[in-house]
Amino acid sequence: MPTDQPPEELDGADETLPMTVERLAESYRFDSEMARLLTQLEYQADGITLTAAENRPLPDRAIDATSPGLATVFESDASVVLITYDERSHRMVNPIETTLIGALAGAVRTDSSEETVPDGGTVGSNKKEQANRATTEDFDSLDFGVVTPHNAQRGALETALPATVTANTVEKYQGGERDVIAVSATVSDPEFARREEQFLLDPRRLLVAISRARLQTIIVCSTALFEVAPIDSDRLDDGPVWAQLFTQAVGRQAEPAWRGSLGEFIQQPAVAHATVPVAVYPSTISNHDTQ
Repeated sequence: MPTDQPPEELDGADETLPMTVERLAESYRFDSEMARLLTQLEYQADGITLTAAENRPLPDRAIDATSPGLATVFESDASVVLITYDERSHRMVNPIETTLIGALAGAVRTDSSEETVPDGGTVGSNKKEQANRATTEDFDSLDFGVVTPHNAQRGALETALPATVTANTVEKYQGGERDVIAVSATVSDPEFARREEQFLLDPRRLLVAISRARLQTIIVCSTALFEVAPIDSDRLDDGPVWAQLFTQAVGRQAEPAWRGSLGEFIQQPAVAHATVPVAVYPSTISNHDTQ
């Protein structure tokens, strides 16, 4: 129900922790593709070119993609993948994104013997040491986490996802990391997105969210988010960070590697919102210059 309250009060957004963006010129959490994307979005303006670990592909034995859409996400060489959908009504809780992320989590084999902690770290695990190796071929399970800006969506995800998957807000995930991270943008109502612009489109929140993964970052968002960006494509670089993220990662004239419906993506034709159009865009950032 519409209200004049500021967006932060609408969904109880967690702002108890200050947002910080790492200013290191070198990181071994993520690979060179993510390093190039972060350089373009944040570091290049300060004359910094971020460097990172060698590219580490997802291990085949830890992935069980049961549909062509899921296979497109996990079998590409991209360490950054965007999943967009065309729907315009959700605000603080988004069942479409919960369904998509549930399917993503279901395709990743996780280790039920590991004890997860809220910030995305793992107790009693050597995953961080493993991820620092150049090869991941011997992995038979992966850590999977979800980052969202909204407390209400976090609660919905926690209810829907397995106990081995950690879902938390961007603020709480600072310092945390996982092998695979899904980012749930949540908002698909463009008017609500405009009202939330300073919160949802805060570059610091998005940069923290997308840089938590060691192997792959999957960004799930409505195409409605891009409506708050300038319509003139020549001015997109000066627009909201979600539009910058899309164009920097996949290009201005991108064609999806897979296109279909939500029901087709998860191979459940009777699921709620089954006819919502979904598209998968693996990053092409390694194919173009950072300039």
